[in-house]
Amino acid sequence: MKYVMLLLCVNVGFAQPFDVLIKNSKIIDGSGNSWYYGDIGIKDGKINSIGLIDETDGVKIIDARGLMVVPGFIDVHTHIEGGDFRVPTADNFIFDGVTSVVTGNCGGSNEDIARYFYRLDSVKTSINISTLIGHNTVRRMVMGDAQRDPTHDEQKQMEALVEKAMGDGAAGLSTGLIYVPGTYSKTEEVIGLAKAAAKHGGVYASHIRSEGNHVLDAIEEAVNIGRQAKMPVEISHFKVTYKPNWGRSIQTLEAIENARAEGIDVNVDQYPYVASSTTLDTTLPTWAFSGGRDSLHYRLDNPAERARIKAAMLDELKGKKLKNYSYALVARYALDTSFNGKTISEINVLKGRKPKASFEVETILELVKSGRVQWYTLV
Repeated sequence: MKYVMLLLCVNVGFAQPFDVLIKNSKIIDGSGNSWYYGDIGIKDGKINSIGLIDETDGVKIIDARGLMVVPGFIDVHTHIEGGDFRVPTADNFIFDGVTSVVTGNCGGSNEDIARYFYRLDSVKTSINISTLIGHNTVRRMVMGDAQRDPTHDEQKQMEALVEKAMGDGAAGLSTGLIYVPGTYSKTEEVIGLAKAAAKHGGVYASHIRSEGNHVLDAIEEAVNIGRQAKMPVEISHFKVTYKPNWGRSIQTLEAIENARAEGIDVNVDQYPYVASSTTLDTTLPTWAFSGGRDSLHYRLDNPAERARIKAAMLDELKGKKLKNYSYALVARYALDTSFNGKTISEINVLKGRKPKASFEVETILELVKSGRVQWYTLV
């Protein structure tokens, strides 16, 4: 009641020269309280008053009867690197009511955070942008795509880069533990980097090491990193993948609830579509990329190594209890856009191959080697 009386005193007792007045709206103010009816006065592009406001002459009136007015939404998981400078107006976010985003997720971010923010200031984006510092980015800066543990000096160098990024304004550390080179890291490496971010009040956001058969182990790893580094944990796009795992969200949610009961500040985010978007690279064994894409091409051109990669892919498919790659839908393929929207199984047939997993693997290897498959979707 005091809150309402204060608003009435401010708005009724003192006339405000508003530019815009939003009337009769249901207001959700973001405090966690229930919505309430009220008016919103705007001056010079900013909210000036909220309450019961008398109409004034010369003010633009918007009747929001039956509508809700809410603060701008925050999208905590985006990958806007590049797009932020191509389209600084961010129409796709603004028209969805999103006014703030967090980028640098899944272990991939800008290398120089200070320079990134400097450039953002110059283009004057229409949304607020925060970024994490990516583990994969930092590891690649120090170790390239080497499949090994860091030396003592390399670990310290990576930790220093994380601390610098945090000092330059990063919000925390992100990992993408299914992606090269982060997938080559052990938990202790990540804990060291997380502690470096925790010194500056950062969060740990993770695309965890498995969202399929080993999802519970992956959740525990993320929770343990937060436990050891004494920092909040955010598990990105919380889900379980592949049909044999459907229904396991009961277990994964229980794991989160248990961690929270332990006192660990762990949260999850989730997107609203029934698929998973990632790169086609993830269908290959991660060791195939050790040393970079030049090394991958060497392995694919070597008959023995190519056969070894194919065998590993077929074993992985069997482990997922899947018969083929009909679950994988290509979203964008620059060399032949007729593939867009088709499954690997369909593309395999278009290439004149038999509808068998062993032939579909060959189709995948060709697409991956071309380097032009930007995304595929698990349906």
